[in-house]
Amino acid sequence: MKARNNTFLLVFVAVLASTAASYFIASANIMVGALIILGVIGFFVVSAIVFDFRIGVYILFLMGSFMFYVSRLISSQIPFGVFYDALVVITFVCIFLNVKKPKDWTGFNNIFTLFFVIITAYQILQLFNPNAVSLAGWAISMRNNTSLLTYIIFFQLFVTIKNIKHFTMLWLGVALAVAFYGIYQDTFGLTDFEWRWIYEAPGRFELYFQWGSMRKFSFLSDPSSYGLFLAFCGLAFSTLLFGPYRLRWKIFSGVSAMICFIAMTNSGTRTATAMVAIGFLLLFLLNVNNQKVILFAMVVVLAGGILFFGPFYSGPVIRLRSTFTPSEDASMGVRDYKRLRFQEYIRSNPIGGGPMTTGTSGVIYSPGHPLAGGWDPDSGYLATGLELGWVGLLIFVSFFAAVMIKGINNHFLIVDPLLRNLNLAYTIPFFALTVGHFTQHAMFSKPSNLLVIAIYALLIRLPQFDKLKSDTII
Repeated sequence: MKARNNTFLLVFVAVLASTAASYFIASANIMVGALIILGVIGFFVVSAIVFDFRIGVYILFLMGSFMFYVSRLISSQIPFGVFYDALVVITFVCIFLNVKKPKDWTGFNNIFTLFFVIITAYQILQLFNPNAVSLAGWAISMRNNTSLLTYIIFFQLFVTIKNIKHFTMLWLGVALAVAFYGIYQDTFGLTDFEWRWIYEAPGRFELYFQWGSMRKFSFLSDPSSYGLFLAFCGLAFSTLLFGPYRLRWKIFSGVSAMICFIAMTNSGTRTATAMVAIGFLLLFLLNVNNQKVILFAMVVVLAGGILFFGPFYSGPVIRLRSTFTPSEDASMGVRDYKRLRFQEYIRSNPIGGGPMTTGTSGVIYSPGHPLAGGWDPDSGYLATGLELGWVGLLIFVSFFAAVMIKGINNHFLIVDPLLRNLNLAYTIPFFALTVGHFTQHAMFSKPSNLLVIAIYALLIRLPQFDKLKSDTII
């Protein structure tokens, strides 16, 4: 009876909303009707998340993956960032609304949780940073500071191996969609609305058109985010290739890895190439006794040698080769100059210049600040050092180091081959991303940022499942 009443209510709301939307579109303004439709969609989405907060996690990842494409398509200033943050809060609250589903806090008292508390407290204390010139910058940075909530969400999501598998399949499925659309862009060219978006911002065309070809970006915000995301996913697929799966799934993983890496080259992001090399190196080092991995390493080295020394001279290939000759790369020279230029500022300002004060963000949110201007820090570490000081930089670097130590320890301590492989499928791309963060804002770009936070919860949960399986066997 209750289910029938709920169904009747949902149908009634849908009919009422569609009638109201049609009326306002015909008699008033089309935007009013669109807002009504969006409101109804929001109502159903929130209702679904209240019923099962896992739906909110999946929507979050899909939103982070496709919101930029939708923004380019409709050419409207919809505040997707605000909706994204609001969805994080709603999903977090809905964890506690459903009292019938028990919460599992086993292992929540860990080093990662401690780091999240320290980072959150440190960012709150930035309100009193004497170097900051605007409350707006601090407020915006705190609005974006939903990492602790997201970490708690993933900690409750990963209470079962089934949930981990579902999220992993969603993530890698989206990765293939992103890769295929990037290949489509390279084969058939950009759409009219994508060209319109490129020419909207001065200098964007010059930034994207390099080495005689247009850098691709697929559904994501820019070529760099696209390339880094596919490097991350290609490394995960490559790691899954050595898991305890059926032959057809191993073949699927190998083919998917190749698709991701091929699509990645169209981004023109050299950092992504470096990530792949670093990730493969760690994979080999952690599996030096695995004959299959060693054979795979030989194939990778052979393929890399052919690619780098063969008679191939397309724009993406030339740009890819330049990854390993940084001394001859003008853009790397610019990055090095920035690091050298601001080293003294970081040394003399241990708590930094304040959130949202560097480059173009500083012009918008902290006008008049010495760090504000028409430039980009490029490096995520440099941006952290400038805004949060060497104290903040030390906190973040220590956090990343703790994650890697945990991931490597898991690899040698976990007995179950499935859990061991899943641990590595998340740890190796994470390590590669920490290296990519040296030249890009790699750790905080969507949708990779959500995967980074998922890794924190996953590395804590996996040993718990391994122990349960061991106890069951005994």
